[in-house]
Amino acid sequence: MKDFIRTSAYRIRNRLVSYSDWRRRGYAAPSPHHIKQACVIRNGFPNATWVETGTYLGDTTRLLSKHGSKVYSIEPEPTLFANAKRRFSNVANVEIINGTSESVFPSLLPTISGDVNFWLDGHYSGGITFQGTQTTPIVEELKVIAENRGRFGKLCVQVDDIRLFNPDLPEGAGYPPVDILVQWANEQKLGWHIEHDIFVARG
Repeated sequence: MKDFIRTSAYRIRNRLVSYSDWRRRGYAAPSPHHIKQACVIRNGFPNATWVETGTYLGDTTRLLSKHGSKVYSIEPEPTLFANAKRRFSNVANVEIINGTSESVFPSLLPTISGDVNFWLDGHYSGGITFQGTQTTPIVEELKVIAENRGRFGKLCVQVDDIRLFNPDLPEGAGYPPVDILVQWANEQKLGWHIEHDIFVARG
């Protein structure tokens, strides 16, 4: 009970700090982590398969496991992968996969059917996060998702940090324009909107 109270107090304190920082920034993107997580869950289809790119510390993975029938989380950075593998070793509906999404998607997606949610957050974010040969693999990811579209039922694709998808901005170097995502969503006949720095395409 003491551990539960201590953990709950820690989470509440962190949320208050992140919310205070967000207010100080005039509620500009990015939103606090817990708000983005709530957005991801609300837009995803319930009891569906989740495919997540970028496990990082596994906090979002843990959340997805409570709302999805199965979670495939792809993490290319060896230390983060090993830590996540240990953390979720006893969680039956979570599978941690080591590799880049570009290398994993072509073999993984043909094995998935039914309703599917994608949380695409696998890009270099500094620190220990994986830095590949390109800033973001989003174009390759969307291509493979489209190739397997016929296998899926309902589909929700959420792309994080949409503010960076502007090559005219210094922080957007290496990212494609947001028009690429809009065109892809239209081609897949998915409705789309942007919420809390997340591009959401679903249908």
